[in-house]
Amino acid sequence: MVGLLAAALATPNLVIVSWDGAADWVVDRLLAQGKLPNLAKMAQSGVRAESSIPTFPSKTAVSHFAIFSGTHPSHSQVTGNAVPLLPRAQHTVLESTTGFGAGVHQTEPLWVTTARAGLKTVALSAAGSFPPAPDRARLTAAKVPLDRYVEFSGFEASLEPGRAIDVSQPAGKSFRLGESEFAAAALDDPADPIIGFDTVEIRSQGETRRIKPAPVGKLSAWTGGWLAKKGALTGIANFRLFALDPKTGASDLWSRQISGMQGTQSAAENLTYLRAYGGFHDDPWDPYFGGKFGKTVYQGGNGEAEARVVELVQFDCELLKRSFRYGWNKYRPRVAFHYSPMTDSAGHAWMGALDPTSPSYRPEIAERLWPYYAAVFQAQDDWLGDMMKVAGPNTAFALVADHGMAGVSQYVNVNHVLERAGLLKYGADNQIDLTQTRALCPAWSDFAVVINGTDWKGGIVSAVDRPRVLREVEAALRGIVDPVSGQAVIERMWRPDEFVHLGIGGPAGGDLYFDLVPGYYPSPRKGDLFSPARAIIGNGVHGFDPTRRTMQAIFYAKGPGITPGKQIPPVRVIDIVPSLCTALGLPVPPQVDGHAVRL
Repeated sequence: MVGLLAAALATPNLVIVSWDGAADWVVDRLLAQGKLPNLAKMAQSGVRAESSIPTFPSKTAVSHFAIFSGTHPSHSQVTGNAVPLLPRAQHTVLESTTGFGAGVHQTEPLWVTTARAGLKTVALSAAGSFPPAPDRARLTAAKVPLDRYVEFSGFEASLEPGRAIDVSQPAGKSFRLGESEFAAAALDDPADPIIGFDTVEIRSQGETRRIKPAPVGKLSAWTGGWLAKKGALTGIANFRLFALDPKTGASDLWSRQISGMQGTQSAAENLTYLRAYGGFHDDPWDPYFGGKFGKTVYQGGNGEAEARVVELVQFDCELLKRSFRYGWNKYRPRVAFHYSPMTDSAGHAWMGALDPTSPSYRPEIAERLWPYYAAVFQAQDDWLGDMMKVAGPNTAFALVADHGMAGVSQYVNVNHVLERAGLLKYGADNQIDLTQTRALCPAWSDFAVVINGTDWKGGIVSAVDRPRVLREVEAALRGIVDPVSGQAVIERMWRPDEFVHLGIGGPAGGDLYFDLVPGYYPSPRKGDLFSPARAIIGNGVHGFDPTRRTMQAIFYAKGPGITPGKQIPPVRVIDIVPSLCTALGLPVPPQVDGHAVRL
């Protein structure tokens, strides 16, 4: 143990940053266009993989934990963004929980390994790190002081969604954020040359602030810092006045999403960190689709709606800079993790129109949307550059992503097909009747069919009958044909025991995995066989065969111990942590399925 600690203390610092949903084909294009200067410098001074190959399914929780632990989903049991409750004998196939919970994973993530080695480790944001109790229990069992590991998360602590507030009423507008009271009113500032309403005054908790409209893109127009409470949670309220009618006082006042902070630290330290951070993420795409920012480009808008969305992302990244500065300077970690969801959210919103392989691809719309999509990556690139300055030259950085992104225009209800084949039955309440169902896609498994075997509580398919049921499922899936094009929709199928190298299946996995041709996405919901995407430009999605070009993600690394200017072949996400640890002299998580690639 003493020798391990001495070796660890001689290693450089490491920061692992994740851009959720950052497709390699997108990043390659942006680098070629000169849009990501900080990442370009990182590539020049370090290692750049041709791409990284996600897990299957290529989902956020699955691939992130595969990155952090170096283990397959069948091993870690993080098999989806939702996972079945285990053990099977005690739960039905329909019971599930979130795949992001730290209590799900059965293998050790890097933050536990490094803390166990005595290295100060901070997860400012890392998928699979909350709640911290299971990982703290692992450290306690290893007799490691708990101050070696610091973890924060705001995703599970939402108080209020982002929303538009109109203060044009004569007496202004009173509203609540969480349990906290606010009031806002339009007024005419005598010091402002504009005739009529030119200012909105916001009051709460004995504080009064004035905010003025400003052109889109002006980040200094944001004001905030008020506390908003809800139960035991406390968040930070931030406002932006996009427009104000001087005659009527009609306003576009945006109240940013409010979240609290939870983790390993005390409530007081959580609040101190949150104040330093300035807030948490505000995902603006649902309001964008709901028309809260005006008419979209694909509806004939002039780009104002998209510009507002980009500004919210830019402000989000400004707050991420603050969070990293505080976490780095306060805790002085040897290993740190951070994350942004914004590239994933932007891809879900716009990739239907941007992906040239998608049936909903429209070049004229893609040309107009691409600069806004690029701006989301540029904001994250600016955040990356700021972190590298703060951390200094003795810190190695790794930039990763969990999966790529593709566009689709049609959803396929796989359970509809299984019902038609007599493999699945719905009851009078329109819920799946497990007493008559032999195979299904439960809500936690959209890329795999699960046999309702007797190993599940209430299951009906015996081990003897399982091969026959699997053959019936395969025949049913092969029979899915688009009625318009006549095209078969299922492109490929895998049985876990025949494709062990894919790391699929296991106690928390499916029994028959499948992939679809481009343009289609599976749905486990009850309904018609085919249904269109919710937007006329289609949807951006992921989860497909990870070797597809659109699903491939990114891996870049630089710093001490990393070869400058080196390009390596595609790596699997399970190879990333073993490779970094080997290059930097860090302890490798004990159960890795991946192998070290020379960096």
